Amino acid sequence: MGLLPYLTAHALDEDYAQAAARRAAGTTAGGAAPRRRIGLAGALALAVFAVLAVTAAAQTSQDSVTQERERRDLISQVKDRKAAIEAERRTVARLRSDNGRLQSALLRNSSSAGGVLADLSLLALRSGTSAVHGPGVEVIVDDAIDAQSDRFKVLDSDLQKLVNGLWRAGAEAISINGERLTNRSAIRNAGSAISVNYTKLSRPYRILAIGDPKTLPSLFADSTSGQAWLDLQRQVGLRFSMRTQSSLRLPATEAPDLRFAKTATAAHGRGAS
Repeated sequence: MGLLPYLTAHALDEDYAQAAARRAAGTTAGGAAPRRRIGLAGALALAVFAVLAVTAAAQTSQDSVTQERERRDLISQVKDRKAAIEAERRTVARLRSDNGRLQSALLRNSSSAGGVLADLSLLALRSGTSAVHGPGVEVIVDDAIDAQSDRFKVLDSDLQKLVNGLWRAGAEAISINGERLTNRSAIRNAGSAISVNYTKLSRPYRILAIGDPKTLPSLFADSTSGQAWLDLQRQVGLRFSMRTQSSLRLPATEAPDLRFAKTATAAHGRGAS
């Protein structure tokens, strides 16, 4: 017999042939392949695996409950803190109002009360520490439609030009989105937003300016700031609208804390005027 016929006839050795014969015989007799027993070691392995799976599931469930409890506690703490801050703000506003009434009552009993009260009112108006109302203009500005870059968005410098133009046009008091402007106010970029008095603003920007409604629009339009905003409208599509109002109300800002300024005294110890 040649080599090739021999290999073809004996492709399986005797051991493989016997194993195949036993498997075939068992399947034929029982109708299904015989099941293997896993043995004691396999049973122990399955038991350990089951214990680990149950333990992991219980731990996961416990962690989920704990995290949900911690989340609810954190939300409750945040709400309590917000309520406490709001209560303190109301207390501060009430104390300021009481202080103002007491101050006015004290000055009314003074012989020179009239002039002092007038000076205090003027100083409060100029410093922004008192709420004011009166006629003026309302200005609404916003980014260009579908603005994709800073070139087509309202920048802090744009609001600075707008406010400076209103001051030059005769505005006596100005606010942006409810933030009263004073000589200490800063209009700056804060990340992706614009901040005024360290408060982030959201667009559109609503500027209220108290002043003569008959002259404010025209004087602003004739100013360099007005011309600059006209160019922004034409060139990049920034949105701008101004309309007169018969009555505007502007909030007060917080009184500044003096850290370096002190009362000056004359050479002979008398208070300086």
